[in-house]
Amino acid sequence: MSTRSAQNKRNQEKLQGTSRQGMARKSASSAKPARAAASSVRVVHTSGKAKRAEIERGEDLSNLSKEEKKARKAELRRQEDRVYTATNIVLKENEDYRRLRRIWWAFLIAGIVALVATWVLLAMFGQESVESGPMRTTQLVLIVAAYAFIIIGFIFDFVKIRPIRNEIRASVSSMSDARIDDILRREAEAARAKEAEKAASKKKK
Repeated sequence: MSTRSAQNKRNQEKLQGTSRQGMARKSASSAKPARAAASSVRVVHTSGKAKRAEIERGEDLSNLSKEEKKARKAELRRQEDRVYTATNIVLKENEDYRRLRRIWWAFLIAGIVALVATWVLLAMFGQESVESGPMRTTQLVLIVAAYAFIIIGFIFDFVKIRPIRNEIRASVSSMSDARIDDILRREAEAARAKEAEKAASKKKK
């Protein structure tokens, strides 16, 4: 049986084809993406609430250092405290808000009084007396009235008071720092004047 020479053209073509196929074949590990490609992606873990707050303010704190983030968050908290305090001052000066708050307190107090009245009935007449006859009806009426007043109070706050509160807070949030400073200064001066009046009245006594 004859042996073909390695220099034969047909054998060389087969050998070259085999080497090309072997070189073209890739292992499973080579199909994975390189780690260096993912090193440029930066993952920042941020809570949903904080992320929404950043979006609303148009800010992105992901590129800041840890110290810069702490300083920025402290500044934001200080600004929020100023807005919250100024909002409460403006609300106290708003006549409609104060009137509606008095009505809300009336509903809440009426509900609490009705609940206390049911406890008084139990304490004065005992469980057996209250559970029978007209005393039971009175207790049920007081309980229903108590819950009705409290629920109406919460609905009243949601429908009547909250829109005013939200509107004033939005208005104060859009104010300049100088305007907020004026509101805080005015409140501080009023508090000092009130303290001076108290001190003067004590001296007269």
